[in-house]
Formats: sequence, C-alpha cells, structure tokens
Amino acid sequence: MRDTIDNREALQMMARCKDEIQALRAQIERLKPKADAYDNLAIVLNLLPRQSVGMGEDLVWVLDKRMRELAEVSSSNPVRPDDSYT
Repeated sequence: MRDTIDNREALQMMARCKDEIQALRAQIERLKPKADAYDNLAIVLNLLPRQSVGMGEDLVWVLDKRMRELAEVSSSNPVRPDDSYT
C-alpha cells in the first residue's frame, strides 16, 4: 500500500468532497427557514442568547483552486507508470 496519492486520485477525492459540501449546503438552505423560525422563537422566549455570525474560509473555493492547480501540473507533467510510488 502506498503512503502517497497521485494528482488524479487527489483530484477525484477533492471533487467528491466538493460535491458533498455543495449537497450539504443545499440541504442547509432548505432547512434554514425552519432553523431561523426556531431561533427567533427561542429569542422571543429568552431561551437562547443571540449568536454572533463569523465568516470562515470557503472550502469549496479552496478545493476548486487546488484542483485547478493540480490539473495544470498533471497536464504539463503526465505521470508515467514507472513514476508511481509503491
């Protein structure tokens, strides 16, 4: 078993991660109105403190960027069978 992965495998893994993140974001968008209604009701009833909203790094953007970089490297330096790690 190899300890490293090649660019093709990395691209496939990143694409699966990106697809899953996007699917989860779509699910969140569908559930957001219910969550907002619950939060608003809880605030009205003084059950929850108001939460601050922070911004994090957009993982899909990072994955897309890295996928483009790896694809460029792969297209300019194709992996030959004798270059693989075993």
